[in-house]
Amino acid sequence: MIPLEDLLSAPEDEYHDFKQQWYAPNKKTELIKDIFSFVNTAHHKDCYLIIGVDDNHNVSGVENDDNRLNTQNLTDFLHSLPIANSHTPKVIVTPIQMGQHTVDVITIKDTLDVPVYLDEDKRPKKANRPIHAGQIFTRENDTNTAISASASDYQVERLWKKRFGLDLPVQEQYKIKLADVNNWEYFEMDKTGFIYDVDPDYCMYLTKDDFPRYKVESYALGQVRMNMSWYTLTLKYRDRTIKELLVVAMDGGRFMTVTPALNSIDKFSNYSLTFQYYLAGSLDFAVEKLILKMHKPAISPDYGSRMQLLKRIVIFQDYEHLNKVTADLNQHYKTIKQMCTPTDEQLNLCKGALSMDFKNDDPEMQSSHIEQMCRESNVSQLINNYLETRSISIK
Repeated sequence: MIPLEDLLSAPEDEYHDFKQQWYAPNKKTELIKDIFSFVNTAHHKDCYLIIGVDDNHNVSGVENDDNRLNTQNLTDFLHSLPIANSHTPKVIVTPIQMGQHTVDVITIKDTLDVPVYLDEDKRPKKANRPIHAGQIFTRENDTNTAISASASDYQVERLWKKRFGLDLPVQEQYKIKLADVNNWEYFEMDKTGFIYDVDPDYCMYLTKDDFPRYKVESYALGQVRMNMSWYTLTLKYRDRTIKELLVVAMDGGRFMTVTPALNSIDKFSNYSLTFQYYLAGSLDFAVEKLILKMHKPAISPDYGSRMQLLKRIVIFQDYEHLNKVTADLNQHYKTIKQMCTPTDEQLNLCKGALSMDFKNDDPEMQSSHIEQMCRESNVSQLINNYLETRSISIK
């Protein structure tokens, strides 16, 4: 959430509005209109209703307001409405102390499920007037659609473009299509790849990658067979190449995964504590989620393989999250270095498992590579445990 001080210092706009008090029972229609207006905005950010502050930004507070609602109360109220397609807005009520007063901030979460409207007339109990079926409220600048009106054709068109991602750069549109898992199909014909059946302009092609690389990496440890085969996955929109990703066939070809990125807890040390990771909002991870969810042999891992894979790959929200976590862990560098150093038993077990697929003179069998993989696997598992528990321990 944006800091309240920042919201208080800015004039009302498409992202926030001030209300001096909570909505009385006879004003519940206005509450619906105001929430729907913020949901039905063409931008892609959360919005805020700030209650306990007047239009001049003076804080009066809500601590004595008998009409206050918490998150559960407000969510239950919205669920009681006949909202078309059951696209109930997600809201969060956060009380914030400002000096001697309490201000309630209603965060209205951004969504692609727009426009939001009722599919039958609704007049809340004790409300002065109803909201009619099909009425679409929206907000432009600091102004909501009037309670007796509906959004213009131009405004509604913008909302439908938002719903289908047509207002976004093509990489963002790709993420939306990739999330529609059930409409992607894997094919093997003259070419091999994935096609989006709803819109075949979105297609991804697999080609063998012959660049000399190790045929086992740290995230392959824990699989039944550790050998990997490398491929390039080319994401196409019509004739345009959107991105090329490296993917690998894992566990002797039993499933595929997008290759994660590499980072380190201490980038300036000669003894680097590296780990593998994805960024949750990236196009790479959107492809990975498609692969994980397709439930197709030779493409998606089974439950056990997936668990072993994701134990050794860290998923961060974004670069800011990654940098914060690595900075926090860097303060414990010496402890982590000691904890993540592979034991002789771990190294011997890894070497024995690798011998099923590799010869003693293969580069994958070099002691330095085995040690690096085991250490990297330990670091990744430690970070995952840290994200879950906020304590430094290794499972």
